[in-house]
Amino acid sequence: MNIIFEVLFLVCIIYFSYHYIILITKMKKTPLIPSDRNDLRAVRKFPQKTADSPVISKNKLGLIMYAVMLVFLVIMFILGKYNMKFSWTYLYLLFIPLINAKDLLNVFAVYDNGFISGSRFVPWKNLKSFQFKKIDLNHKYYGYSPEVNEGCELILKTKMSSHSLVVTEEEMKERLARILEEQMKPV
Repeated sequence: MNIIFEVLFLVCIIYFSYHYIILITKMKKTPLIPSDRNDLRAVRKFPQKTADSPVISKNKLGLIMYAVMLVFLVIMFILGKYNMKFSWTYLYLLFIPLINAKDLLNVFAVYDNGFISGSRFVPWKNLKSFQFKKIDLNHKYYGYSPEVNEGCELILKTKMSSHSLVVTEEEMKERLARILEEQMKPV
């Protein structure tokens, strides 16, 4: 039974490490959106503030925190493996921060082969649908700022999860809709 937990743990660590490496390699490339400061102001991962630029230098703290969480889990695994008093049931509680790390970065960027939302890169083939919801009086994001109140929420549904962001300008909404519709067309 112990070997099953060890293999499952290692598979999870490899999965999160792989996504971390993909995120860093994508952040080194130039995105289609945002292309300038106006684009950064028009898209918000969190309604409280505008998105950060999708470059490593602007997101060092979040990337370092993600790497520290991965290293911490590996160290706990090694300590648990060689210390028989360690309970494996507590080790999986450590994954809770890592699972919630998808919103560690305040980044949204569109690339030619996918998009970054938070700390996740999602290839276009995983995108199942998208939808724009007008932010009105009954919306959960209403009241954060006048720009948000006049904007809309973009919900991107993938195979495993969904990603949401706030679009504050009509021009950006049209650009995103055009790109997303193009990617949703069957090949």
